[in-house]
Amino acid sequence: MKIDVLDLIAYKNGEYKPLGEIGPSVLDFGFIHCDATYDVMPVYNGKAFCYDRHLQRFKNSAKRFGFILPDDDPLEIIKQLKAKNNITNAFVWFLAWRGYPPSGNPRDLENCPVHFAMYIKPSYSIGKTPVISICLDENTNRVSDDYYGQEFKNMAWIELTMSQRNRPEGYDTTVLVDVNGNVTEGPGFNVGIVDSGKIYTADKNVLKGVTMSVVQDIARDEGIPFARRSISKSMFLSADEIFIASSSGGVTATTNSGPTTELLIREYENRKLTYGTEL
Repeated sequence: MKIDVLDLIAYKNGEYKPLGEIGPSVLDFGFIHCDATYDVMPVYNGKAFCYDRHLQRFKNSAKRFGFILPDDDPLEIIKQLKAKNNITNAFVWFLAWRGYPPSGNPRDLENCPVHFAMYIKPSYSIGKTPVISICLDENTNRVSDDYYGQEFKNMAWIELTMSQRNRPEGYDTTVLVDVNGNVTEGPGFNVGIVDSGKIYTADKNVLKGVTMSVVQDIARDEGIPFARRSISKSMFLSADEIFIASSSGGVTATTNSGPTTELLIREYENRKLTYGTEL
């Protein structure tokens, strides 16, 4: 029987309730001002993947945006959500957002409640096929770290959505550049290139993805040089291989992947259990 995701049991501010009831309100600053943060963690075969890394990133992001989180135990909440919804392979969302004050004044931040919620839903793949076709979007700039820091996960996907919406026909998704013309990332994923046996990924104006941190672990263990650096358009276009890394897809091949990408995919699969926390 097909499940309506809005009927799944979620958690908000100390209560378990249907996902469709956890909000936010259209008055919440998290909605009208994008004053919110989140994280998404995969669950493989009943195990929370890289739980500590995802939780720490969520806490860092919440601190950056001024949210005081409750003393709830996220791991216990995840266990309850998994049991209540009977889901084994899933994505778990952590969310925090600012509500609205009784005054309704958008500058009255001191009197805004902070909402904390978590939910779980069945996993899905990043693309329609196992191999993704990507297009370099030279017309849409990724928002700079100078604004609020892309290392802190945020809801502001404006330029990412614009790029995805305007992708050329025949491509699954896009990769954006920054104001200096360097390659950054795509809508919901980091990008890695392989050049002369070395792996490179962007060091600025990107989210420091958990999956890419696993790629870095694999590269270290396999003796493959790995570096975070600026990636020019010419480097990207002439790369021997291109792959993407995301919580939804793990390490994913593109139409320009090869043996190094295949190795990363295999090793990522092997770590689904060893990097998992039992639920």
